[in-house]
Amino acid sequence: MKIALLDLNHHTISIHTNTVPLGLGLLSIYLKNNIENPEQYDIKLFKVHEKLLEVLKTWIPDIVGITQYSWNSNLNIHMAQYILKLNPNCIIIAGGPNLHIKKEKKIEFLKRFNFIDFCITYEGEIPFLNIIKEISNGKKVNEIKHMLLPGIYALDGELLESDEPSPRISSLDVFGPIYITGIFDELLNDGFNPFLQTQRGCPNNCAYCHTGNKYYSKIIFQSPEIFKRDMEYLGKKFRNRHDISLYLANTNFGLYKKDFEIAEIIRYIQDKYDWPKHIDINYANNSKNLLKMCNMWKYKMVPAIALQTLTKKVMDNINRKNISLQEFEEFHDKVVKEYGNETWTELILCLPGEDKRSFLETLSGVFNSKVQIVCIYTLMLLNGTPLSDEDFIEKYNMKIKYILVPRCFSEIEKNRIFDIEKVIVETNTMSYSEYLYFRKLSLLAEVFLSNNELFKYRVSLIDNKKDIMRYLIYIYYHIHKYRNISKIINDFMMETENELFNSEEELITFYSKDNSYKLLLEGKLGDNLLRKYKNIIINSHMDECKQIMNEYEQ
Repeated sequence: MKIALLDLNHHTISIHTNTVPLGLGLLSIYLKNNIENPEQYDIKLFKVHEKLLEVLKTWIPDIVGITQYSWNSNLNIHMAQYILKLNPNCIIIAGGPNLHIKKEKKIEFLKRFNFIDFCITYEGEIPFLNIIKEISNGKKVNEIKHMLLPGIYALDGELLESDEPSPRISSLDVFGPIYITGIFDELLNDGFNPFLQTQRGCPNNCAYCHTGNKYYSKIIFQSPEIFKRDMEYLGKKFRNRHDISLYLANTNFGLYKKDFEIAEIIRYIQDKYDWPKHIDINYANNSKNLLKMCNMWKYKMVPAIALQTLTKKVMDNINRKNISLQEFEEFHDKVVKEYGNETWTELILCLPGEDKRSFLETLSGVFNSKVQIVCIYTLMLLNGTPLSDEDFIEKYNMKIKYILVPRCFSEIEKNRIFDIEKVIVETNTMSYSEYLYFRKLSLLAEVFLSNNELFKYRVSLIDNKKDIMRYLIYIYYHIHKYRNISKIINDFMMETENELFNSEEELITFYSKDNSYKLLLEGKLGDNLLRKYKNIIINSHMDECKQIMNEYEQ
């Protein structure tokens, strides 16, 4: 049985997730560990569509599994349709976090893409195994649909799904060490970064996050001994390779005792192989544990405590808990003084219940701390999250717009494919004009408060008990005097509005035009706007930035 597992990424300009497809590797290993005669299954993983197209010249799958993430849903669906033309009897199975959890939306999705046979909710290992077992036993697709296997839904006139809860594996140890099997060797040799997971689940229930669902409340772990075996394999392979990063798929690293055992193993591998230098992890909001971890590794880490908001009523609306602002300030002050590390946080604009005054207060609290990198994101409405529920949307009168996921577009055999995300630009407490106000303020903050060269000035203002928000607001109202920067900011605001569409169809129609697609290829459209315009200002007009800073001081 030939099985193709697709986690394709657009790479027309740059690749969105430059890691091996960990989830697909775990599916493959779990299947082969739990099915009779595993040698009878030929499973291939794909990350790049060109390689898939080349393989399809001589190898046609019987089953295709496609991941659904916000950055590659449409790309994977397109390639599943392509494979169906080669093999009309191919069975298509979709899984991943970008699938809906509400019945009406599930039906809508399966009617729109009626060639998808099965969708898997939440964790995929057990449901995927069960589908493959039934196919191997000679069951037809329609028979399997009506078996109502837990964790799976399908359409046959009506939605078919079990009332039983979706199954979960009991431990990450069921996979064993994965890299030593060689499953990812080809992808690693092609330049993709290793991805590991030592903890799965999240104790929090944040409404905007996929793992905010109660399904993920129970945390499961991987034994440090298994992690060490994979790290030894990777350490030997990437000895002294500082261009290759290590990614961990954990959601709250540093929250649990086992995380420190994992951190010790990483340090052991760093000392032995001088790798990894760069580690990408989502850290827990636990300042004491992060401080302990700051000096554990050979190379400086960038500890991050993501706040999203400091507004109590907003945190209640989204089921989020934060550390106090005082603890946040003390943490960043200690990290800067004791370790000299950069620090990082993120905020989300347009959360339900947030208004202009409350978000300004959040910005003031954050900018008057010594956290260096402050990322202000527009709220994304992710499928499968509590926030995407229609009742939630109506309650807060959230206005949805559609934007191209930055740089996530491809042209495959004259077909132009775009991946799209939904963003919130207005609520019943924050107007669209206020959203635009904060977008401009976000760009100014990126340039004047987080940029390495100008960050020192912010620290000196803080040390002299000066209010950073007063400084930022001063820049906001005086930047027009500096024509070069002012023009760039006006371009940013124009593109900020122009990248918003009222529907997916409207977006696809616009970008499919030859002129628009040419601008995408040139990087003039479809980029991360804060990053794009920050770089333009800093690289070309740093002298003017310093003039503004000096003017404020006078």
